[in-house]
Amino acid sequence: MSKSNKSTDRRDERNLAKVGVISIQARVDTTITTIKSEFAIEDVAYRVEGVTPYGRPHGIDTDVIVAAQTLFVRQGCPEHGWVHTTAYELRELSGLPNNGLSYDRLRESLKRLWATGFLIGEGITDPAGKRKWDTDTMRYIDRIKYRENDDQDLPGLDASASLSIKLGDQLSESIRAGFTQVLDGRLLLQLEQPPARALYRLLEAHRVDRGGQRRMELTVSLEDWRQACGISSDRPEIVRRTLTPAHDELIAVKYLESVTLEGRGKKQFLHYRFQTDGAPDPALVEMLIGVGFARGAAMEVVKVHEDRVEAAVGYARQRKADGYQIKNMPGLIVDFLKSPDKYALSPSPAAKAVAIAEAVRLGAQQAEEEARKQFEQEQAQIKTLSPAEQYQEAKAALNLLLKKHLSKDEMKLLEQACLSGRIMAAELKEQVTLATGRLTLGEFIEDLKGQLH
Repeated sequence: MSKSNKSTDRRDERNLAKVGVISIQARVDTTITTIKSEFAIEDVAYRVEGVTPYGRPHGIDTDVIVAAQTLFVRQGCPEHGWVHTTAYELRELSGLPNNGLSYDRLRESLKRLWATGFLIGEGITDPAGKRKWDTDTMRYIDRIKYRENDDQDLPGLDASASLSIKLGDQLSESIRAGFTQVLDGRLLLQLEQPPARALYRLLEAHRVDRGGQRRMELTVSLEDWRQACGISSDRPEIVRRTLTPAHDELIAVKYLESVTLEGRGKKQFLHYRFQTDGAPDPALVEMLIGVGFARGAAMEVVKVHEDRVEAAVGYARQRKADGYQIKNMPGLIVDFLKSPDKYALSPSPAAKAVAIAEAVRLGAQQAEEEARKQFEQEQAQIKTLSPAEQYQEAKAALNLLLKKHLSKDEMKLLEQACLSGRIMAAELKEQVTLATGRLTLGEFIEDLKGQLH
């Protein structure tokens, strides 16, 4: 994954993550355009049927749909279900490198996700012992609007143009209802291959029991797990071979403690043991290893000083960049952590500059927050006024925002609608401002004209 992506948590709808519509495999046979599987994990039965015209979603598709869901949450889970972004932002959040190939891969991934429709069933057992299925049709994406380059040498999405993605209705409703899991973005950054990231997502979805508690161990049938992972071959040795590299990566980053296999043939079981919640942050451990610590020493330092490790490493690196000769980088970092007062008294010029920049940033952030609260208070006050009073308050702003898009007759119709209360002026002002910021003003104007006529 691209190491430039500094974002942390990723949001993901948990129920859909459990069922393996997106294969963890890096490659699939694109001539197979259907999905049909049935499996059980921890006594919960699942059934999946799907149609995949562009081939089954796989590889980076996990990263792309998680990125889209994360943006949806960051934009406030809007009722209309649209995510308004750019190809650059989606690529960055998906962890793809910044090159032309990535924008081509991103376009193909979005097409696969949009084209894939599926039915998800969860099995229930009636008092007579018969299994029945509660089934619903679903989609990851209902619509996509984008601009692409018509260039044989550099195909794919236009990086800077607006990209709009409408999530499937059930998916967006489920996210709004809170059925989500938080994936650790720092851990994702350490996982180099898509199968490892996809398996991490699947494990996170299934390790939480119905009571909301995180299991520290999970045992699954190899055959059931094959179907949950979307692995096409039913040969146990191929399934094991597909999973092993992902297991190795997840153990290396300290997410898994161990993976053991029991039994023979199709009656084999995988037993996952997760790292304890108190395990040191693997990203910080790797950071210390990168500046000269042995792994064991790095883990001990992170356990004791987790909240200050990043600052200590940043200080040591800055001292080196300022021209100081540092013979023992680990020693300096440990001393910084054990004696913070010593270093607080004599910050380097670069550290002072960073502190000043941070103070300016916080001041601007505070001012912006105060302005936002004041604006919201003013808007709430305006909404308590009569329709005519609201129109007088919003008239100047509405004229400025809409006079280029509506005719004189339409502006008169708008005034009449606002004065009568058929259209509330304060709410209209908010909506047109929001549409302008999200680059959806054209659609908004068409809808508004429809209301006026």
